[in-house]
Amino acid sequence: MSKPISITVIPDGPLKVACEQAIAVSFKGDALPTEAGKDMYLCRCGQSKNAPYCDGSHSKVGFDGSLSERAPRDAKVWQGRTIQTRFDRGLCMHVYTCEPLGDLREAELAGDDSAAQRIADIVQRCPSGALQFSADTAQSPEPEGPTLIIREGAEIQVQGNFEINHPMRPGQPTTRATLCRCGLSKNKPYCDGRHIQAKDFS
Repeated sequence: MSKPISITVIPDGPLKVACEQAIAVSFKGDALPTEAGKDMYLCRCGQSKNAPYCDGSHSKVGFDGSLSERAPRDAKVWQGRTIQTRFDRGLCMHVYTCEPLGDLREAELAGDDSAAQRIADIVQRCPSGALQFSADTAQSPEPEGPTLIIREGAEIQVQGNFEINHPMRPGQPTTRATLCRCGLSKNKPYCDGRHIQAKDFS
């Protein structure tokens, strides 16, 4: 297994991504050049004129990058016949890739043997790790990466093993996360979907 990505959240500043190894990074769907041994500094104030990289704008706009965490809530657990899912609202960024779960859960409870794997597949697509599953039969693929996907006008998706200098929530996976880069999240350093409110943010 490759080494984990090391991410440092710099107080009131950017994200430092330590590139001890070559990692796959894309921005708006295009690959970005990376070099082993050369760290990247990614903007998280949403004001950089050199996105996705930091250009020092955080110091000019008075960016408050204080680390925060949503008030703890008990994770919601659903128990099916052969699969269990867990939902942590404190990690959710509200992209609704999970919408088909309701119908699939009903099918699984009704005896559809294929529904458990389809539930697992949907959970695996949850970019933030808010959804997780455990099952005897459904397969969980080995994490690929490490990879950073920087989405246009949206979040940074971390895929593959990673380390971050911020306390992880109980049960939070270390292979998936979505990090804020618009500066508006109330759950820094993680994304909470508020980038949809940002103006002129790409």
